[in-house]
Amino acid sequence: MPIFLVDVNRSSVFGRPLQTIDDATMSRYHAAVYEGCEFGCAYCEGWGLAARPLNESVRLMPHIAQHAQAEVSLMHRDDVIGLVADSDAYQPAEQRYRRTRSVLTVLSERSHPVVIMTKSPFVLDDLDLLQQIHAARFAMVIVSIVSHTANVQHKFEDKVASFAQRLALVTALKTAGIPVGVALMPLVPYINDTDYALTQVIQQVAAAGADFLYWDFLRMPNLRHRNRMNDVMVRVGNYPISYLRELYRDGATIDSRYRSERNAAVLRICDDHRLPVRLPYPLFRGRFGPSYTVAQIIAQQSSRDELQGRDVLATQGTQLAEAVRAGEWPIEQLKSHPTYALFRELVPTSGAGTAVL
Repeated sequence: MPIFLVDVNRSSVFGRPLQTIDDATMSRYHAAVYEGCEFGCAYCEGWGLAARPLNESVRLMPHIAQHAQAEVSLMHRDDVIGLVADSDAYQPAEQRYRRTRSVLTVLSERSHPVVIMTKSPFVLDDLDLLQQIHAARFAMVIVSIVSHTANVQHKFEDKVASFAQRLALVTALKTAGIPVGVALMPLVPYINDTDYALTQVIQQVAAAGADFLYWDFLRMPNLRHRNRMNDVMVRVGNYPISYLRELYRDGATIDSRYRSERNAAVLRICDDHRLPVRLPYPLFRGRFGPSYTVAQIIAQQSSRDELQGRDVLATQGTQLAEAVRAGEWPIEQLKSHPTYALFRELVPTSGAGTAVL
């Protein structure tokens, strides 16, 4: 059991804004309500980045609601706050300390948009606040899943809800009218990345009612985390460590050819089950200002272009999205974009615009 500490040195709830919006979660901020995580999932990058074991202690920010209120009052109304950091906002500590509920209460009072990524059904305890926020602005939950098999889940994340419980969570959120995505992550070579494993997860996620799927690959930012993952992989299955070395030649990031091939596989399976990849426009239609909305539509198309190996188009789309976010409206480029029909009514006829982000 971790040690719970009041962190008197922490001065900010949400920290500094990201240099660019995280299009996967729509968020301008990546915030951790708690520092440290009781779940301590084996693959979490926090093990490699923290000086001490990730689940050894959990730090609690005092007067978090007052800090959150002061910080949110200075934000633009379209700056989505993402409670998506390595420390789960609904780890067991939330049942006692209610720091996440304190933050959501502030966001509800100010009708400020929020996105939460969690593995825990405890998020349903705050369904009332999420519904209030979404009715006024925008609230979304992304449920993190790593595998459909109990064995893999037990070896990688033995303190979290089961696959069936997380599918039930997806359905409950969908039924309650909250946009809900699923993050299939991390994809770990030779563990949960086969066509069979992907099909099993995606098929059941789609049936549960998820609005979209997001995925990412295992990252090992330093030697400490690589050594940890090598030990974990040996326990999960009979996989020579040389397999991982072949795919992580630089030690940290996955081989580009492997990434492209697996991206194509996930995309194909999602299309087969009519499960959108990344955020579909209907989820956030009418929720944000013109610049944010148009940029987000373009960014999601760029993400799909990247997944399909259209690197030039993906780069052009990303640059166009950033220009719109900065308040520019390059009319001819926008008209030639394949998603123009979705947002043309939001584009100023004069081509002049004011930055909203």
